[in-house]
Amino acid sequence: MRKAIHLDHSSLKYPLPELLLQELSEELAFINEYPCGGCYEELTAKLAEYAGTTPDCILPANGSDEVIESITRAFGRKLILIPIPTFSQYEASAERNKFNKKFIPCLEERQYQLDYCEDDLKKASLVWICNPNNPTGSPIPRAVIKKILSSTSGIVAVDECNYEYSGESVIDLIEQYPNLVISRSFSKNFGLAGLRLGFAVSSNRNIVEIARYLQHFRVNKMAEMAGIKVLKYLDYFQDIWQKIAHTRDFFAKGLSDTGIVVLPSKSNFVLADFLTEGKTRQVWHYLMRENVFTVAAWEKEFSGLDNHYIRFTISNNEEMAYVLELLQRFLRNTF
Repeated sequence: MRKAIHLDHSSLKYPLPELLLQELSEELAFINEYPCGGCYEELTAKLAEYAGTTPDCILPANGSDEVIESITRAFGRKLILIPIPTFSQYEASAERNKFNKKFIPCLEERQYQLDYCEDDLKKASLVWICNPNNPTGSPIPRAVIKKILSSTSGIVAVDECNYEYSGESVIDLIEQYPNLVISRSFSKNFGLAGLRLGFAVSSNRNIVEIARYLQHFRVNKMAEMAGIKVLKYLDYFQDIWQKIAHTRDFFAKGLSDTGIVVLPSKSNFVLADFLTEGKTRQVWHYLMRENVFTVAAWEKEFSGLDNHYIRFTISNNEEMAYVLELLQRFLRNTF
């Protein structure tokens, strides 16, 4: 049987540069030492340079999941607004902390449109925006984010963990809007999912508040050193992101040509609508039998997604062409 193709977790499906792996292997000799801890000065400086801000506006963390958790604990005590369908960790974090939450449906006729009403925004202490959204891949217009920022006194948390695929960020707005907090990740775009590295970006006042909910040694030493070193290879990763975007569009078109509706995506995944739950389950199980793993709507990855969708993380062109061939043959012969 062909080796497993994992299109489920949205991790990077390309290898890391050999020189980077060599550099990191040399750091293993020092894992008996603690990481820098606290402010993580060198790592923070590198992240600030990459994000285009200052070190006092950066807070490294143990993956973007920890960023989400600490933002929730710091600002979510009154009411949390969650636009669905979206990444499930916003909901999970609210439930862990027993905070009030309100789901805002944003997907209608396969069009994702962020639609918060003024009354909800006035009541909210925390408003989530995933840009581009997961699982739809939909970009959120800058004007929409600015309008939301101006319409609430609560914290607006913009999850930009797939920024590298969309190229659109609102980090430049943190001075203009003191209620803006941004989450970034090194898992999906820089291949460090196993090490867990994310960071928050905001005004220093917000950073200090979020840091109250984090451990001193929250980023392990290998993740710390990987974050410092990986950005030297930015050209390598930028080339990969372009390849993934090209493959994403090729795969989406191929699915569309079979009659499957695919939502337009600016991320490293696409969301396909198979119309009914029964048909979707047949496709999902068929792919698993063929050793291809995807994420269906009924799994725990998303909040508020109807059960006739499957999300496909984009791998390399060879694997995606193979998966597309499998799907085309199965759909042609079954439905």
